[in-house]
Amino acid sequence: MKHSGLLLTSLALSCSLAQAGDSTLSFGDNGALNLHVPHVHYSGQMYEATFTYVENDYFVLSDIAPLSGHVHGVAPIEVGSDLSFSLNSIDFSGAAYKADFAYIGDLKFQFSNVTVSDGDTGGGNTGNGNGLAGNDAHVGQNIANLGIMAEGSFSYAYSISDDASTITGRSRDADRVTLPYAYNEDHNGMVPLDGLGGTRAYGRAANNNGLIAGYASLEEVEGEDIVYNAFYSMNNSMTHSIGTLGEGADSRAYGINNHGVVVGWSASLADNTDHVAFQYDTSSSTMTGLGGDILGGQRSFAFDINDNGQIAGVATTADGSALAFIYENGAAKSLGSVDDSGYSEARAINDKGQATGWSLNSEGKYVAFMYDGSTMNAIPGMGGDTKAYDINTHGHIVGDARDADGGRHAFIYKDGMMHDLYDMLPEADKENWKELREAFSISDDGTIVGRGRFWTDKEAGSNSSRAFRIKM
Repeated sequence: MKHSGLLLTSLALSCSLAQAGDSTLSFGDNGALNLHVPHVHYSGQMYEATFTYVENDYFVLSDIAPLSGHVHGVAPIEVGSDLSFSLNSIDFSGAAYKADFAYIGDLKFQFSNVTVSDGDTGGGNTGNGNGLAGNDAHVGQNIANLGIMAEGSFSYAYSISDDASTITGRSRDADRVTLPYAYNEDHNGMVPLDGLGGTRAYGRAANNNGLIAGYASLEEVEGEDIVYNAFYSMNNSMTHSIGTLGEGADSRAYGINNHGVVVGWSASLADNTDHVAFQYDTSSSTMTGLGGDILGGQRSFAFDINDNGQIAGVATTADGSALAFIYENGAAKSLGSVDDSGYSEARAINDKGQATGWSLNSEGKYVAFMYDGSTMNAIPGMGGDTKAYDINTHGHIVGDARDADGGRHAFIYKDGMMHDLYDMLPEADKENWKELREAFSISDDGTIVGRGRFWTDKEAGSNSSRAFRIKM
C-alpha cells in the first residue's frame, strides 16, 4: 500500500535502513530504475521501501509498506544526523554493489562511491562515479542501452569480443573528454579507460581476454594538428601507447586477436605524410610494419586480424587504385573490387578467412561485400550506400545501410538475407529507440553492438546517440 506524503517525509527524516543483502536494483514494467530495500526500521516498525531513480544521480523515496510481525536476522543501520546511509549489497543483474546515499531534501537521496561488493572494485565505477551499468543505461527485452559517462553525453559501441564478454567504444565524461571504455558482463558497467593526455580517445577492438585496443590523442597544442597514438589496455588497467613506426608521430589501432596481436596503421615519416599498416605483439612489445607498398602503391591500412594471423585492410596500388587485401605469411593478396571499380576496403576477417567490408560499384555507390576465400560477392543493400564492419565465425555480417531517402539502418546479413535490426526488435523495445543506425560488431553467439538514437524525452521528440547491445 502507498502511504501519505507526511509519513514518507517523516520516514525520510528519521528512518533506519537495514543492511540487507537482498536489496535489489531493477527496471520496472514502465522502464523506471527501482531500488528495493526490503527492511526499513522506523520508530519500532519494519517497512519495505522502494526508491526510484530520477536523474542527476539521485533516487526519490517512492513507496513504503509496513511489514507484519518481526523480521529476524536483520541488523538495521542507523541513519546519521545528516540523514546519510550506506548499502553494502545491492544486487543488480547478478552482481553486488556498495553505495553511499545522502539526503538532499524533498525525499531525494544522492548516491555516490559505487563499488563492486566484497572488495572487488575492478570495473565497478563509471566516469561519473556510478558503476550501475552506466548513467542513463536501460535494459529492454532484446536490446540494452549501455549508458553514458555523464549527463548530456553520448556513447558508441565499436567492438564486442568473440565470446561476447567485453565491449568497447567511446563516451564523453563530465569534463567533456571523450574516453574509451570497457563494458564487462562481470561488472555490469561502463568502465572508462585512460587516454594519452589529450581530449579524444576511442576503443576500437576487444578480445576474449579483456584486452582493448584503439587510439587516443596526445596532449593537444593550440594551433597544431591533433596527434593520435595507438594504444592497448589490459583488464581495465593502465593505457599503454603502442607508439609509431620510424619517425612518424601518428598511429591508430583498429583490430586485435585473441593472442594479443594488435593491428592498425602508423606514419613512419616525420612529416606524417605516409601511412603504413602494422602489427604489434603485446606480449613482446614488438611493432612491425607490413610495408606501404604491399600492393605496389605507397600506403596501407590494417583493420582486423584473426587468430590465424591473417590481416585484413586496404592498400594503394601502382595505378592509384585502393583495394582490400588479406595479408599472411609475409605477403598481401588483393581481393579486387566490385565491378572492377578500383576501390574497396576489407574491414573484418573471421578465423575461416572470410572477410567483409565495402567497395564502390559501377554506379558510384558503396556496397558491402563478403569475400569467401576466392570471390568478392556484393551484398544486397536498401537502395543507398551499404557498409559492412564485422563478420563472425558463422559468416554473419553486420553494418549500416542507407535507404533511397538517405535513412540509416543497422543490419545483419545472414543466410543470404539482409535484415533491418530495428524491424527485428519486439514492439516494447522499439518504444525506447527512435532508430538503430550502425551495427559495428558481432560476437560468435550473435550478440551485436553498435549505435542508435535513444529516446531521452519522447514526448518532446528528444533523442541522443547511445551504444546498444542486442541479444536475439
